[in-house]
Amino acid sequence: MRLPGGCLQVVLLALALLASGLVQAGTCPAPLTSSANPWQDAADWDELAARGYRIGQVHIFVDNVFELSDPQQDTWYARLANKLHIETHPRAIREQLLFKSGDPVDPLIIYESERRLHALLYLRASSIRPENCHDHVVDVNVQVKDAWTLKLDIAFAHIGGQNTLQFEATDDNFLGTGKALSIGHTSDPQRSANLVSYKDPSLFGSYWNLAATYADLSDGHLKYVTAGQPFYADQTPWSVAASFYDQEENLNFYNQGTLAWYTPSTQDQRYLSWAHLLYWDAADSSGMRAGILYNDIDYGYGQLQEQTPGLLPPPALAPRRLAGLGLSWEYFQDQYASFTNMVYIDRTEDYNLGWQLDLQAGHYGGGFGGSVSAPFYGVTASWGTRLPADSILLASAYADGRQQDGVSHNLQTNLALTSYTQYFPWQTLVGHVQWDSVLRPDPESYLYLGGLQGLRGYPNYYAIGDRRWQATFEDRIVTPVQILNLFQLGFVGYADAGQIHQLSPSGWSPTYSDVGLGFRIGSIRSAYDNTFYFTIAWPLKNAPGVSGHEIVIGNIISF
Repeated sequence: MRLPGGCLQVVLLALALLASGLVQAGTCPAPLTSSANPWQDAADWDELAARGYRIGQVHIFVDNVFELSDPQQDTWYARLANKLHIETHPRAIREQLLFKSGDPVDPLIIYESERRLHALLYLRASSIRPENCHDHVVDVNVQVKDAWTLKLDIAFAHIGGQNTLQFEATDDNFLGTGKALSIGHTSDPQRSANLVSYKDPSLFGSYWNLAATYADLSDGHLKYVTAGQPFYADQTPWSVAASFYDQEENLNFYNQGTLAWYTPSTQDQRYLSWAHLLYWDAADSSGMRAGILYNDIDYGYGQLQEQTPGLLPPPALAPRRLAGLGLSWEYFQDQYASFTNMVYIDRTEDYNLGWQLDLQAGHYGGGFGGSVSAPFYGVTASWGTRLPADSILLASAYADGRQQDGVSHNLQTNLALTSYTQYFPWQTLVGHVQWDSVLRPDPESYLYLGGLQGLRGYPNYYAIGDRRWQATFEDRIVTPVQILNLFQLGFVGYADAGQIHQLSPSGWSPTYSDVGLGFRIGSIRSAYDNTFYFTIAWPLKNAPGVSGHEIVIGNIISF
């Protein structure tokens, strides 16, 4: 049978339109230009937003700890781990997303959601990508990879000639719900503790969160509860937070790495804050917030006990209750970028390369039950930028204190600069410098310099003072070598230096320095302690109590 020419044209036109529709239904528009935005799928989402697309179906896919489709990962222990592991429920992932079906495509909201997923310890990796476009609607593929979260942790760290031990049963993804439960025992150079803690980042499926800890300490106890709704997105209209903190423990004072004095101490705190979004400028990715806060913190001390005579003058102890109201103001920019292998191994790390400025001011007084009448103040600022040669620079500063009896008390200041350079393959060069000071310090605020405080070739809490500077340079190397598909091998070389304005003898200390080298091991399947150091550090300045070298073991990473 032959169709008339006109009918044939109609049929061909219909088939062409159908084919066009089928192609459109499965293919999303390609970006017109390459994107300089700092995350993997930014260009695709920018193009969809420019064309007015809306969110369609949101499909969530959860990969188990091991990908058994990969022959190298299909081992007996991988199969056993996958069987024992309870996969994350898609609901727990959906609770972290800031968008839903029907919303217009907003690349910033997509990226904020991806950053929220990056921050979850129980995920090794996450991505949010367009997968299907039709009728100006785009379906969304949320792909996450589970980490091994059930941990019977027997952890050990050795630094400054002292040990930190930990035995803890922890699940950061309890029964696949995204909640965290921990029971265990820890021991460090200052004390031991038996503890239980619980964290819920999405209370009853909402953006509210809850965290609680109870610890029975060898020298006291710790009780802590906090709950609230944070600014979970740039455009969140308000936030609220409340916390309760009750701690009883020994307050220790060290010098030359030796305990000089200690006193039983108590610290009780109640805190409440509320803040409101004043404006959000999507074009500039910046906003402003303001709020009100209430803080009530009570410090108490027992009898001061001398442990090592003549090592340090007795510290002044002044019981006090600081209670009052304050106001807060914040300016922020959302200019985040994603990187890998900066601090950790094989993990996505997000850094804000914009400005963040927070101000607080208020008054402590007897009208709120306090024992001190004094204005208080605080300012915190951070900023980042890209540099040539695949580098970024991060800067931060803060100052806070109170004006008591006409002078500044406990005025703490900090300035820190950190640079990361990834110009060379498989390497990250890190430079870090910081300055800290405290004027007329409260007993809890004295500064230290030593093993855990930035000088890995020296004992912990080696020198006590009120001002210090520190500098570190590291070469962090990550190799492609994996061990049993569980660990990734790396190397590190570093040099530390620092100086402190001492309490005894009064005045600036010599400049202490050390060098070290060894291994960095990335635990690429686990949710915990992703990167470990196994190094030897050699002090370059002889001083009392300093040995020829220090073994540094553990996740001793602060930048």
